[in-house]
Amino acid sequence: MTHADLTPTDLLAVAHAAANVPLQQVFASGPGHRARLSVTQGVGPWHHHPNTPETFIVLEGVLTLDFRDADPVTLERGHSLTVPVGLSHRSRATERTVSLSLEVAEPQVVLEEERS
Repeated sequence: MTHADLTPTDLLAVAHAAANVPLQQVFASGPGHRARLSVTQGVGPWHHHPNTPETFIVLEGVLTLDFRDADPVTLERGHSLTVPVGLSHRSRATERTVSLSLEVAEPQVVLEEERS
């Protein structure tokens, strides 16, 4: 291991420097997994992951996760939630929101049609 491997990353500084939203940036990975920094505002597309759960951790703002077959869950700063494998979901943020997502290294994303 080199000293460069031990340098911390200021994730909030990276998020605050992001001029364009949305930002999706993998900042750490290891055998079989990865951690992704997201800066979002607005509504994401409906989708599911057939090969991984997805854990959301909110660092700033408020993130609502909508589910087709369950009530929405709102996550505030410091809250986390794991979406099980295969569960249809989308994210909503009415303000600029910074979160982390933990998932497998090669997540499969299946986009879904919008339903009325």
